[in-house]
Amino acid sequence: MLRPAFHSVGLASRPLPQDSPQQRSWAWHCSWVSSCSWGEALFLALQTVTICFLITHYRGETVRGVAFLACYALILLVLLSPLTPLAVVTLLQASNVPAVVAGKLLQAATNYRNGHTGQLSAITVFLLFGGSLTRIFTSIQETGDLLMAGTFVVSSLCNGLITAQVLFYWSAQPSQKLKKEQ
Repeated sequence: MLRPAFHSVGLASRPLPQDSPQQRSWAWHCSWVSSCSWGEALFLALQTVTICFLITHYRGETVRGVAFLACYALILLVLLSPLTPLAVVTLLQASNVPAVVAGKLLQAATNYRNGHTGQLSAITVFLLFGGSLTRIFTSIQETGDLLMAGTFVVSSLCNGLITAQVLFYWSAQPSQKLKKEQ
């Protein structure tokens, strides 16, 4: 079994809230199946689920990873089915905003407390920020839905904060204590 040869400071095994099953079911229920938002969300979901499974697998918790995959597929199946009312899907889509804010602010607080961004990839942060800005305009253009666009506005603001931290802490080094733990 392969084991990572580094300390995973800054890496998270949680899916990104802006790419959640609620968003895909929201797009499905609003008949945006053919839009780029749907296709993009599908591939982001596949990537995120794969990464989450691989993290659990490489931690030696393969059974837990398989259980995660099964639960994720079941939840997605229920959300995409006619059994789920549009009001529930709308509520779930709106719940993305606090999830995005909480996740990004926790990351920002950790970066601030550590005085560096750890192993956070600068290129990934820049691409997330640019992508979230782009998704504002594409969601307005393709769907005209203000709830979805609003979610991306909040996501862009939070990603902008993390981007600013990456630039601010660009040359900061982890403390000696952290280096000894590695």
